[in-house]
Amino acid sequence: MEPSHTRVLVEAAYAAGAHDRRAAAMTVLRLLEPVTHHDAGAFMVWDPVAQAHRALAAVTYGDETVVALGDRYAASAENRPVRELHLPMRIDDMPGDYRRSPMYQEVLRPGGFEDGMTACLFSGSGAYTGMLHFSAAARGSFRADAAELLEALAPALARMCDVARRQPSGCAIPPGANATLIDHNGRAWAVESCAPALAPTQPGFAAFLRRFTASTQVTATGLQASSEGWLALQVLKVADPLGRPEPAVLVQELPTAGLPHSLSPREYDILNGMAAGFSNQQLAAQRDVSLRTVTTHVERILHKMGQPSRAGAVASALRDGILRLDR
Repeated sequence: MEPSHTRVLVEAAYAAGAHDRRAAAMTVLRLLEPVTHHDAGAFMVWDPVAQAHRALAAVTYGDETVVALGDRYAASAENRPVRELHLPMRIDDMPGDYRRSPMYQEVLRPGGFEDGMTACLFSGSGAYTGMLHFSAAARGSFRADAAELLEALAPALARMCDVARRQPSGCAIPPGANATLIDHNGRAWAVESCAPALAPTQPGFAAFLRRFTASTQVTATGLQASSEGWLALQVLKVADPLGRPEPAVLVQELPTAGLPHSLSPREYDILNGMAAGFSNQQLAAQRDVSLRTVTTHVERILHKMGQPSRAGAVASALRDGILRLDR
């Protein structure tokens, strides 16, 4: 490898380790251009939760081309040798005539590209993390030294594209907690060393998430009903996984042994109704029960929570973070 290429390798590897992955990917594309001579480039990351590819960064490619270079390319026969060999491959390295393939004829050629090079990226454990695509207008643009540089840089690029390689910055996730990161488009992302959170799949959570995202709140704590019982949740706004300006939401959850203060399910329901501002009469009408029944539930709630009034019980519940988030 030429000394100038070695310097590019070092600078690109250093850039790939930056916290802002989108900015890092754009920097890598810029640093590699003097060696690869690409006219277009795209990093596609693999999201293991959604089982889909997403664009981390792209230059020159049109939007439709970028989309096709994700899941469609990954599922194509032409991608198989690239993924199996774990090596960057140029169009002319492909078995057969790649320029006769549907991917080339329908995606790359209409964009004005005559040459291309792709690398599939794998973490140190062997997990697939994404792809890097380069295209050029002229045939023969990608020389052997460009493929050699990509092969040497691949481990650093794989870490950069690995959406599950680290937890959101500044977040201490409790041991044993499930966690999911949800971006502003509602897409779920894996969190390193955590099983996916169950709460986002439950009815009512999407409506809560929209309210929380639109609010000025940074964090919220509460309970969520699920098919597996009650979950204790903390949600907080964090940096977007692709470095976009809109915040993402980190959902952390732990199962609970039961409802707080030994409240019954109906008492807990009434407590949440109280927190929503409903009177005893309204709570009775909504649940089709007598006013006396609701009054009895309220009395038991106050006794169990050690509070003298409805306002005190609601304030205590808010302070302790035990109300339903999806109420």
